[in-house]
Amino acid sequence: MNEDERVADTVAPDETLAVLRAQLAAAERRIASLETIEAEHFRVVEDLHLHQEELRAQNQELREAQQALAEASRRYQDLFDFAPVAYFLLDQNGAIEEANFTACQLLAEDRSSLLQRPMRLYVGNETRSTFDLFLINTATSRRTATLEASLCGRARECVPVQLTLAVDRVEGRLRYRLAALDVSERMKTEEQRRLAATMFEESNEGVLITDALGRIQRVNRAFTVVTGYTEREVVGKTPAVLSSGRHDAAFYRDMWERLVNVGGWMGEIWNRRKNGEVYPEWLKINTVRGAGGEIRHFVGIFSDIGDHKRTGQDVERYAFYDTLTDLPNRTLFVERLKHALVRAHRDAKPVVLLYLDLDRFKSINDTLGHQTGDLLLQQVAARLRQLVRAHDTVARLGGDEFTVVLSDMEDDVTAVETARRVAEKIHEHLSRPFFIAGGEIMSGCSIGIALYPRDGETYGDLVKHADIAMYHAKHGGRDGYAFFSTEMNAQVVRRVSLETALRGALHREELNLAFQPVVDGNDRRVVGVEALLRWNGPDGPVSPVEFMPILEMLGQGPEIARWVLGRAGCEVAGWDFPGAGGLWLSVNLSPRQLHQLRLPWIVEALEHARMKAGRLVLEVTEEHFHPNAEMLIRQLEEIRGIGARVALDDFGIGHSSLGRLRNLPIDIIKLDRGFVRGLPDDAKDLAIVSTVLTMARQLNFAFIAEGVENDGQLQALRVQGCSLFQGFIYTPPLPGPECARWCADFGTAA
Repeated sequence: MNEDERVADTVAPDETLAVLRAQLAAAERRIASLETIEAEHFRVVEDLHLHQEELRAQNQELREAQQALAEASRRYQDLFDFAPVAYFLLDQNGAIEEANFTACQLLAEDRSSLLQRPMRLYVGNETRSTFDLFLINTATSRRTATLEASLCGRARECVPVQLTLAVDRVEGRLRYRLAALDVSERMKTEEQRRLAATMFEESNEGVLITDALGRIQRVNRAFTVVTGYTEREVVGKTPAVLSSGRHDAAFYRDMWERLVNVGGWMGEIWNRRKNGEVYPEWLKINTVRGAGGEIRHFVGIFSDIGDHKRTGQDVERYAFYDTLTDLPNRTLFVERLKHALVRAHRDAKPVVLLYLDLDRFKSINDTLGHQTGDLLLQQVAARLRQLVRAHDTVARLGGDEFTVVLSDMEDDVTAVETARRVAEKIHEHLSRPFFIAGGEIMSGCSIGIALYPRDGETYGDLVKHADIAMYHAKHGGRDGYAFFSTEMNAQVVRRVSLETALRGALHREELNLAFQPVVDGNDRRVVGVEALLRWNGPDGPVSPVEFMPILEMLGQGPEIARWVLGRAGCEVAGWDFPGAGGLWLSVNLSPRQLHQLRLPWIVEALEHARMKAGRLVLEVTEEHFHPNAEMLIRQLEEIRGIGARVALDDFGIGHSSLGRLRNLPIDIIKLDRGFVRGLPDDAKDLAIVSTVLTMARQLNFAFIAEGVENDGQLQALRVQGCSLFQGFIYTPPLPGPECARWCADFGTAA
């Protein structure tokens, strides 16, 4: 037995147990300590995970903030560039550091040619020294100041402007912020007001203006000459001061009812001068209403016709016939229609009212001039006279609106058949060419038809319903006629609602763009996209077929065209995928948009988008190329001169002859979808496609088939040699980002 064993034998069992227990307790304490450390470790790890999630969320918020900042920056740039006021940033020496598109357009200069040039060089000579003091005084006072001046670009006449100047410091450097508001229209308005005041005072006809209660507020010099009363003697009184006593209360009651309900009165009246002499005058009174429809004023214009009556001049013709066409005017039309309704009510017979509006008249007037428009109206009047019976009434209401009253009908069946026959005859004759100033003009008309008493028992209802039917015929495709129906009222209400909503659609950012690719079917690649305007109205999306004519009618077409060209160019130029830089961009233009859109603005829009002119295709229709449209043709040639191309859209539904087509400044023909719809079964459509394709190849035009929806149409077109297609067989129009992804997936031109 060794020494340890002997010692162990000497240790008592209780002591051994105590030692073991102590060791066990120590081990338990170490285990507990380790568990505490492990729990702390898990807590630290959990905290790290939480911090990691917080950092990830913060990173996401940062990315979203950066995206919002980028979008805000783009929006600010758009607001800056497309603002209606010209903006310049000038350095401390007055040199231009930055200018928006409006400024470039105002001066008719490229942005690059403006930068670093002294602003004073563009100020008119007569105000240049004043402008220098303007800069110095503003820098000294540090207050915003204004100055009336003129700005002159090298390529255009000087423009009167109101300059607003503010000064600040950026990184210690003085900088001027200059806004230039074109006040030429305001000056014209002021000049017109001065002219109107002069005309009011110097007119040979007496004029008096009353308030809504008929109290006289203003009279002119001729009023005093004719009546003998000065302005001081009659202001505050009513026109009863002139009463001759020759007219009874019913006469004035009828006058007042017409002023309130119709908006005007015109006729012969006997009045008394200050010296007591009674004289006849021809008096026209117009009711002036406020924005809310309330009556604000009455304006009376009169002339002494005593000499006319004594010399036997034809006052009736002066008052009741249109001076341009020699047709009955609105006044005589109303009298004759009312008389016809009285007779029809007595005899229990119907009356037919046809309401005519010429098609394309505004375009003809805008492009060929008002003199040509007047000659066209005279020829239209001559044709209408020949198409009705001697006792029927043809009248010109004003502008390009005419009416025809057909009476002495036996019953409704006869009235309907007669109305249809006359409408078709008018439509046929007005659709024939008009020969004016050695040229050929095509117009056509839209006709609305209403019958008494079926469609209205009063003059007002009958005219309103015939007018509604006319608009229905016009917006249903033009060159036609329509009978009034109760369903048309709902359509008119919707149209009025759309007109109201459209007025602010662009500024409310309700307008957006969709893009539809043009595909080369042989190489299976995308070669271009067409920009299409879309409107998400207050009650949801509205078809372009419905809202585009309203935009044109509201006069917003040119503004929208500029917006579409600028926005589409920037969006397509920003697409980033292989081959995107080779895509062409097509933009549609109406005749009015093309007439008012100027080449420098197109160039500026392309430069802003950093898009080469060769990628731009402007789509026009055959309606643009009516005879004598030389100015529009020259404008298209200028556009082609910068490298852009012109496509003739909806080919086949207009009036252009194939012989004339070779002389038009176009590069691409887009066949109307109506000829594609019948393929491959319609032999006539197939023959038309083959003929147009052959002609396009011979004239070296590119050819695109629109509205391709199924494989049968696609194969029939391919057999004929067509290779460029557009339609739902590939994809419907898509928002920009979706279209970009579709093009990238499908394949694009190299």
